[in-house]
Amino acid sequence: MSNRSVFHSPSWVEWGLIAAFWATVVLLSVGQSLLGDATGELHWGRTVAELVEYTLWGLLTPVVFWFAKTLPVVEPTDTKRTTVARNVGLHAAGALAAAIAIDLSEDAVEAGFGERSIDAMQSISRFWFTDELVVYLIILMAGFARSYYFQQKEQQEEAERLEERAEALEAQLTEARLKALRMQLNPHFLFNTLHAVSTLVDRDPAGVRRMIARLSELLRHVLDEEAPQEVPLSQELEFLDDYFEIQSIRFQGRLDTEVDVPSDLYDAQVPNLILQPIVENAIKHGASQVRGVGRIEVRGRWADDMLELTVMDNGPGLPDTQEDGLGLRNVRARLEGLYGDDQSLHMDTAPDEGTRARLALPYHTSASLYTASGTSTLTASVPEDGLN
Repeated sequence: MSNRSVFHSPSWVEWGLIAAFWATVVLLSVGQSLLGDATGELHWGRTVAELVEYTLWGLLTPVVFWFAKTLPVVEPTDTKRTTVARNVGLHAAGALAAAIAIDLSEDAVEAGFGERSIDAMQSISRFWFTDELVVYLIILMAGFARSYYFQQKEQQEEAERLEERAEALEAQLTEARLKALRMQLNPHFLFNTLHAVSTLVDRDPAGVRRMIARLSELLRHVLDEEAPQEVPLSQELEFLDDYFEIQSIRFQGRLDTEVDVPSDLYDAQVPNLILQPIVENAIKHGASQVRGVGRIEVRGRWADDMLELTVMDNGPGLPDTQEDGLGLRNVRARLEGLYGDDQSLHMDTAPDEGTRARLALPYHTSASLYTASGTSTLTASVPEDGLN
């Protein structure tokens, strides 16, 4: 919160404006005296008295500004009524004291030039200081306006600092969540792949050796701590090809796979390891449940600035009560963390017609900076042949 007791001393610009203002007032006052005198004579006593008066007002202006800051007369709660009443009284006393002092000083200067006599009691009793009192109140109002301006400016700057800090903390939180999900995904993937290897140890030793070779390549990719959150779609498809080879060895010819993604989409950025959990789910609940040959199809297309990736199987379909497993939960959480509401993952299933997982995310390449609000700093190139 901003500290209301902090007084901003006038800057050089403010001092210049104050001096220019009172200098202008002096010139106007002297000019009015000359024009108003039929003889055209300059009364030095009156002129010097005005110079002294407005010089004092110029020097007193920062002091009045300080009073306006330290003695506010508007408080946000009723609990400050006593303080407000006290501050109003102090302002009234200060205004009277300053007005009387400057009025008497002006009289003293004129008396020094022999143009008038000094009678302090008469000046006070007849309220000859009223003009000076009005001037003081005008300066005080300007001080309140100045104080309010700086207070609002401080609040705005503080709000901007808090907003920046909140955005930074939110970004750190999102990054921490994504890293945690990645750490959770790695052992999940490793466990499932090793389980697939173990099923072939006795039946196909040669296939197991090929499987282990592919697994070592996959693990280097999965366990890479320096891997970015997003990678080109081409890299994701290469990883998927290695994963498909492992699964093909596991199912011994009972699994067909097809990947149909136009090459124009290869540069699109996608979350690292986003397709493997979806494909794994399709194999586990779809293709592996078929008595004959299971089938997995992966397709990609570009539509309405969105990249759509579809994974289909020919399994029996998911029951209505089927809940997402760990892999799909991680996929949904990562998509939300990276793209906010600008993404979706829908599962469509029907008995004996298989399941189709449709993943949609904003189309962008490494040349465009995507944000969760859906904006980009550069215009991403739109594929020409990736519409089907």
